[in-house]
Amino acid sequence: MLRELRHCAWSGTTGALLLLADAVARHFHAPHQVLSIATSIALAWVVAHVAGTLIKNRFLGRLVAWVVWIMALLHALGVEKQALEFLDDLGFSMGRSHVSLLLILKGAALFAVLMQAARMLASMTDDKLQKAQGLSPSAQVLFAKGASFVLYALAITITLSTVGVDLTSLTVFSGAVGVGVGFGLQKIFSNLVSGVILLLDKSLKPGDVIEMGGVQGRIAQINARYTAVETLDGKAYLIPNESLIGNEVINLSYSDSHLLVRAEVGVAYNADPRQAMRLMEEAAAKTPRVVAEPAPRAMLTSFGDSCVNLAVGFWIEDPQDGIGNVRGDVLLAIWDAFNANGVSIPFPQREVRVLKGE
Repeated sequence: MLRELRHCAWSGTTGALLLLADAVARHFHAPHQVLSIATSIALAWVVAHVAGTLIKNRFLGRLVAWVVWIMALLHALGVEKQALEFLDDLGFSMGRSHVSLLLILKGAALFAVLMQAARMLASMTDDKLQKAQGLSPSAQVLFAKGASFVLYALAITITLSTVGVDLTSLTVFSGAVGVGVGFGLQKIFSNLVSGVILLLDKSLKPGDVIEMGGVQGRIAQINARYTAVETLDGKAYLIPNESLIGNEVINLSYSDSHLLVRAEVGVAYNADPRQAMRLMEEAAAKTPRVVAEPAPRAMLTSFGDSCVNLAVGFWIEDPQDGIGNVRGDVLLAIWDAFNANGVSIPFPQREVRVLKGE
């Protein structure tokens, strides 16, 4: 992109020199028709190329480029004034304002430029906030969304005011149309308000590990309408903010990043449960990602049909990297420790006895 803008700068310099030469020729009443055409073409190429580079929307970028080229052609042919007067005559009155096709085209071009500028400023503000050390993740998202809303609102307001639209005349539509739009956008506004509430009360924030409806993952983004939750297997769940407010959500990292994980296993009845629990604690302590303090703790949970049920609890400080994978690593370490020390893990068995005389 920088290379394209640098190329545009050279072309812009050429266009500026042609514009200066055209002005000098006009001042001294020298022939300047060729210079005028060359200047129009050069400046139109620069504006169209810059618009195509900065405007991410392909259709909008091409539309701006076509408008610029048409204006340059009309200027070169010397019929620009007549064409603008014709477009200005095609219109209607709304309140105290006269809305013409020319006004609509000017407003569309200005709106495209201002919206692109607002998008770039919002992106720059978001990048700055992400690097701010003194702000929490919730505050970063809240300020970024607020800045985006203000910038886009300013772009719309400036566009309407610049093209001469009387904003007071729009109050006529604020009654019936407002009610209809309110019913239609009820869910959208509900999700928007819910997202702001989530950011303000800090119950959920980007980076938290949550569980909801059987889905467990890390909050990647809190947007205006939905919250993106990424699971360990790469899936992204887009959960409406309203659902996070109205339903039960388990925040596994609410108080701090430490999370207690349990791994359960059964041993045979002829095994020593105390030895098995000691081996489980040692195996969990040696597993990567398991913190040393608090130390892993094993316990006997119940007596099953075929085995003695044991469990070991251990703590991790990076639940965003996955919980099932570290539990699997601990179970594999327990398996190796049991095999090395002769502790067997039984499988379900049934005995069939045949009694004599029956």
